[in-house]
Amino acid sequence: MSGELAVRCAACESLLFGGDRFCEECGAPVETDGGARSAEDIGIAAAVTEQGRSHHRNEDAYALQQTPDGAVAAVVCDGISTALSGDLAARGAAAAAVAVLAGALRDGAEGRELADATRAAAIAARRAVEQVPWTARSDLALPSCTFVSAACRAAEAVIGWIGDSRAYWLATGDVRQLTVDDSWATEQVADGLLSADEAAADRRAHALTRWVGVDAPDDEPHLITFRPAARGRLILCSDGLWNYASEPQHLATIVAALPPKAAPAAVARRLAAVAMERGGRDDVTVVVIDFEPARRAAP
Repeated sequence: MSGELAVRCAACESLLFGGDRFCEECGAPVETDGGARSAEDIGIAAAVTEQGRSHHRNEDAYALQQTPDGAVAAVVCDGISTALSGDLAARGAAAAAVAVLAGALRDGAEGRELADATRAAAIAARRAVEQVPWTARSDLALPSCTFVSAACRAAEAVIGWIGDSRAYWLATGDVRQLTVDDSWATEQVADGLLSADEAAADRRAHALTRWVGVDAPDDEPHLITFRPAARGRLILCSDGLWNYASEPQHLATIVAALPPKAAPAAVARRLAAVAMERGGRDDVTVVVIDFEPARRAAP
């Protein structure tokens, strides 16, 4: 088919040709948006980050590592757009944090040890942001970013977060948001001052109440230890994704349209593509980790 453009399906990797909008192998929609994107695929987990259409640079960052025994450490950070050097803050924080988490996993950390490692990872992230060079400007805040991390081993995952980057769990019959945003809107709803719709409509809705940075509140990250009963997918993402698919069921519906055995890389690409198709104003970052709890031997 000379003269026609070859397009690779994001779901099953088949090559498609010409103007066909759907994959002839699996039926998934063909992604035609060729925006700048970087990605990483380590098999059991994958990540995609893409620059938003209203941004001059991508201020999101991710870091992803797998240990020799199959444990996974992942971090997503979103540089705050009203702050100086948000891109450098996010990249430094993600790299510093994942190094701490991966080190703990390599050392065999479990349970409380992984929780302690997540606290240490958040401290490392803050120290990295504090090292970002900046020059004073009265109209911009100091370098800062959000933070969400996952340390996954065998039957558990420890999730830590500061700000409004999120973690979701998607499994058959069990879809949920694992994190709670540190934002003005969330606190207004929690305090019973506004309904969710009223808070979301306010211009202050996304204002952060906690973040990672020099001028951030000196608080520890929120922590949860998650022990799923069955296999599923753990999603870490910046608000560039959840602005367009905020409810867990929204994400589950997107993923369900892919082949059941779609790899984490295909899922991450598709979620990022949906955010871009629906507007893509903000930077989009997605990490997908396939999670299958280890079977414990009977006593």
